[in-house]
Amino acid sequence: MEHILPFEEFILEEKKTKGGLDKWFKEKWVDISKTNADGSHPPCGRDDADKGGYPKCRKVRVAARMSKKEKKASVARKRKVEKKGAKGEGRKPNYAK
Repeated sequence: MEHILPFEEFILEEKKTKGGLDKWFKEKWVDISKTNADGSHPPCGRDDADKGGYPKCRKVRVAARMSKKEKKASVARKRKVEKKGAKGEGRKPNYAK
């Protein structure tokens, strides 16, 4: 029975250190370019991909630490980069900081 205990500990340690894409997909992401009536941010994504601007997505915990001024500046940087580009190229999403 002694040899089973270290293996169980190994499995528990493996679960604790799991991260990467698994962690990334489980986190909640919000669109900081929009706000709901109660002041919270809607989930990241768009209903109709043909209309409107691309969302500025941040993790909930990152968005909570940002001030209104920081959020506004971040969205403005993204919108500015979206407007740049060759004629006829069309709007493409970008990853402005």
